[in-house]
Amino acid sequence: MLNKNTLIMAATILVSVVIGFFLGKIKTADDGGVTPDSDAVTASADAGQAQQAGGQQAGEQKKGLSATELAKLKSVPETIDSPQGDFTLVTVIEGEEQNRFLRSSLQAVNNQRRNLAMLNQRFNQMDPKLVQQREIVAGQINEIRQALEQNLRFMAQNFGYTLANNYLLVPHNATLSSVVGEGDDQLKTVIHTFADSESYKKFQEKTDAYTKLKRDQVMAYRETLTEAEKQQPLPKMPLTDAMKKAGRVMIKEYKCDPERNYVIDFQKAALYFRPSQQ
Repeated sequence: MLNKNTLIMAATILVSVVIGFFLGKIKTADDGGVTPDSDAVTASADAGQAQQAGGQQAGEQKKGLSATELAKLKSVPETIDSPQGDFTLVTVIEGEEQNRFLRSSLQAVNNQRRNLAMLNQRFNQMDPKLVQQREIVAGQINEIRQALEQNLRFMAQNFGYTLANNYLLVPHNATLSSVVGEGDDQLKTVIHTFADSESYKKFQEKTDAYTKLKRDQVMAYRETLTEAEKQQPLPKMPLTDAMKKAGRVMIKEYKCDPERNYVIDFQKAALYFRPSQQ
């Protein structure tokens, strides 16, 4: 049984983990509104609500199932080809709660690593004469390092996750929902269901393409600005013809306007690994 305090969430990089969540305004349920200051609340809540989740995943690993056996049992590919090389199945996460729990844990580890790197850089650049300030930063470094080490032990035990590997999280069943309101008053309405990884991948490709159009538009606009103007907030820019066309396609196929907010919930996802040194 997992204890509520098993995960210590102090803050929050992107380790070498590729996850099928969306850029721009499309986001996964557990990514919404997460900031370094709110990670502790979000992740601790998930840990409390999903005390069974990690244990169930760990149970599969402890049975000694090979990647081949697990792939057959869960009806997912044993390996995934990618430009970086082949990824091999580690575990399969089933249920929205379990998937949200894993993603919260990954984000906490990522953020802790990023903050640790930033604090180490800050400490190394501080004047040695600033003894008191250096002690404060050193204390923060030690606190985050201890939390990170505990979280990594937890992730290794329950999901077979280590920093020695690169990971790929492939959604196999997911739902896309429109959202109204926030927090406890938020109302979600499912507008599309992804029944397999291929349908989800096609949606991902469309959202990525739309995000690139917006990014290219912003970059082109910034090139026309002076350095002083670049410091000001960007104005709301009109949609280009290409963005309008892409938006119409997404509305027709998914009832999803890429200029609005949506939530993705995973019901089933497979986690794959590849040694990072390869």
